[in-house]
Amino acid sequence: MAVREFEGFPEYFVAERRQWLAAFIAAAALGAAGCASAPSGKAAGKGLTEAERVAVVTQRAQERWDLLLKGNVKAAYAYLSPGSRAVVSQERYESRTRVGNFRAVKVDKVSCEGETCSVQLFLTFDHRVMQGIVSPVQESWIFEDGQAWFVYRE
Repeated sequence: MAVREFEGFPEYFVAERRQWLAAFIAAAALGAAGCASAPSGKAAGKGLTEAERVAVVTQRAQERWDLLLKGNVKAAYAYLSPGSRAVVSQERYESRTRVGNFRAVKVDKVSCEGETCSVQLFLTFDHRVMQGIVSPVQESWIFEDGQAWFVYRE
């Protein structure tokens, strides 16, 4: 009786290994296809000089904050990176972003390394107790699909 129970044992494990091998091959093929379709050169921001990347990010950051200063959170959502938009819905972003007290913004410094950029800016806002508070804000931006995008963190 014990021999009969173990007769199917090797066949089961061979079939299981085949399934894992097939899954691995499919995953590898999808990964290779993704790499082959990734943008390259200037379209991805790689061909841009550091000064050009800094200029693009500076402009995009200022545009995004100008929209927030006007209270247009819906339009500012479009500046979020594709990865950020995949994780955070527009409704959630709008409910989490408070813009009523913002008065002014000034982009102070942008530094880029590869496809990522760090933006240092100064935000002026009003508090119920104090007016004209200036606070430093640090943002992260990335280049993807030929454009600079804001990386949203909750």
